[in-house]
Amino acid sequence: MTTFTPPTEFPHECLSVSGEKVTLLAVDITGIYACVWHSEDGSIFADVRGPSNLRDIPKVTSTWQNVYANGRDAGQFNDRKSADTIAANTRIAVLRRDTIDGVTTCTLEDV
Repeated sequence: MTTFTPPTEFPHECLSVSGEKVTLLAVDITGIYACVWHSEDGSIFADVRGPSNLRDIPKVTSTWQNVYANGRDAGQFNDRKSADTIAANTRIAVLRRDTIDGVTTCTLEDV
């Protein structure tokens, strides 16, 4: 998804359309942003960009659930530490669900 919500406060972090991290410092009256660009190779440089070159950082929501030989635990937890705390000795894995922009992926951890 390539939506961009113009920020009301600065600095503001977002992504370039190619996925690189961008820190917006200010916006001028024409809608051009002064920003710091963080390249994949670790270099940083100052730049100016229009909103069509930027997108929001996707919001990730994660939950964890303990998995046992006879099925999944009824409880879902907002962090892995809580799932670990309540887990029984017979736990065989932890199921992590990540939802990003309405799409959910599942990962089995500690199988």
